[in-house]
Amino acid sequence: MNSRWPRLGFIICLFLAASTALASSEQKLIFRSALDTPAAQYSQALLSEAYKAMGIPVEFITVPLGRSLIESNRGNLSGELARVLEATQSYPNLRAVPYVLFDTDVNLYVNQTKCAGCSLSTVNSVVYIRGAVILENMLQVLPSDIKLIQAADTAAARQLYEQQKVDAALFVAYSLPEHPQGFDSMMQTLKTVPDYHMLHKRYQPLLQALAKTLFKLEADGTAARLRQQFGVASPKHQLQSHLSQPVAEFH
Repeated sequence: MNSRWPRLGFIICLFLAASTALASSEQKLIFRSALDTPAAQYSQALLSEAYKAMGIPVEFITVPLGRSLIESNRGNLSGELARVLEATQSYPNLRAVPYVLFDTDVNLYVNQTKCAGCSLSTVNSVVYIRGAVILENMLQVLPSDIKLIQAADTAAARQLYEQQKVDAALFVAYSLPEHPQGFDSMMQTLKTVPDYHMLHKRYQPLLQALAKTLFKLEADGTAARLRQQFGVASPKHQLQSHLSQPVAEFH
């Protein structure tokens, strides 16, 4: 029997449970739980504090990164923990809270032994994390002969790179803590964009109130304390507290 069917059934049950919870209590918000990156863990901690201050219960459940966008856009999840504004182009039911959680650095690591001096457009193969919209959009314009390999998470992508099974690894909001053993590795930061918390459009009335709460947590030092705890840098640019619309990039 194909082993993927029990897993698929489990995922469907999670989404049904989320939908049932939202139907029975519109005050409870349900999001995908954070990935194993400092920026994601920080975002979950900060948003938990913000929703607690607003008296809104939240729950974080395990959902595949790519799948969560689909379910958030459908309204089966309440929104996205942290995404770049670019995600709203393909998922138009999502609304970004006008407060920058963190800066997303897109980092390319290239194996200099296999592909010395190579750039993203000249490597033979690159691994990336499935469901990261900003990465998928960048990879769409690459030459067709570059082998694109999807990984389920950062750990899997890192393993493929460190085992030299690919020429390069493309990470979003994640950096390799040290150079791999056995070969020279060069990192290039390709772009930096702000990340926002997102809600389904039916929660649009919450956007400004949540942004105001997040700015209060910024002012009272809570955000700075959590950034230090998780090792996340402050955004290079933050929106003004009165700005009603997020921006895709800062110049």
